[in-house]
Amino acid sequence: MYKKMWVIMKPILLSLLLYFFSFPVHADAIIKEQDGYIYIQSNGLPNHTTGNFPNAGNPHSISAQNYKFKINKAPVKQPKTIAITNDYYFGVVLNGVPFDAGTAEYYNRDRSSGWVEEGIINGVKHLGIDHNNAHVQPNGAYHYHGIPTALLNNKLEHIGYAADGFKIYIDPQRKYKSSYRLKIGPRPAAHNTPSGRYDGTYTQDFEYKANHGSLDKCNGTEIEGEYSYILTVDFPYIPRCWHGRADSSFKKQKMTGNNRNRHPTHIHSRSESRPPPHHMRHHPPPHHR
Repeated sequence: MYKKMWVIMKPILLSLLLYFFSFPVHADAIIKEQDGYIYIQSNGLPNHTTGNFPNAGNPHSISAQNYKFKINKAPVKQPKTIAITNDYYFGVVLNGVPFDAGTAEYYNRDRSSGWVEEGIINGVKHLGIDHNNAHVQPNGAYHYHGIPTALLNNKLEHIGYAADGFKIYIDPQRKYKSSYRLKIGPRPAAHNTPSGRYDGTYTQDFEYKANHGSLDKCNGTEIEGEYSYILTVDFPYIPRCWHGRADSSFKKQKMTGNNRNRHPTHIHSRSESRPPPHHMRHHPPPHHR
C-alpha cells in the first residue's frame, strides 16, 4: 500500500521541490558609504517584473550574481572622454542591476567587421530585450540597455551611478536631448560591411554632432552644479563614453565554459506575477579593520 502511495506521490513531491528551489532569492542591494566611496553590493536580481527568459531572442535565464561595485563620491571630470568597452558595465542602478552600453553582437557575427548591432533599433527592441529595456547574458546576468521603465516617475530622478562615479538620471519629460544623429546616405561599399543605408541597426550608423542637442558626447550635462549622465529614449540610450575614470569593480566577470553551460536559477513567467521584493537595505559604514 505504502509503495503504491509513494509511486503516486513521488512526481507531485518532486514538482513541488523543483518549484520552490528553482525560485530565485529576492532582489537585494546593500548600499554603504566609507572613506569617500559608495559601495553597492547586490545579487543583480531586479526589484520589478521582467519579461520571460529564456525567449526567442535571448536563450538565457536570469540567475543571481555577486556584484561589489565601488563608486568614487568625488569623481573628477577628465578633459578627454573615455570610450566604454564591452568588458565593462557603464554603471549600476540603485537596485543593484548594471547598465550595459552596447551589445556584443556584430555584423555577420564577425567582431573584426567593427559594425556593432544595437539592441534597440528605431524604438523596436531586439535580442530578446524586455519591457524594461533589459535582457540576460549567458552567465544569467540581467542588465539594462536603456531606460528601466519600471523605475520611471514623472520627474527628473537620480537612479544610479556610472563606473566613474558621476550620477545617472532618467528624464521622463525629455527636457534633455541627445546630440547624436543618424548619418545620411548609404553605408560605405567595403569588405565585411553591411549594405544599405544608415538606418540605426548598427552603432556606427550614428554620429555625434556638438550642440545638436542639449547633451554632450557622453550624454552628460550639469545638474544642480554637478556633471551627470542622462538616459535618453533616443540613441545612445545609455552613454557610450565616460568623462571620468571607471573603477575596476565595474569590469565584467569573464564567462568561462563553466558559467556558460551551468543550469542557472530560473525566473521565467512567475516573475510577472510576484510582488516586487525589497530592493535596498541601508547599512551603517563598516568598522575599520
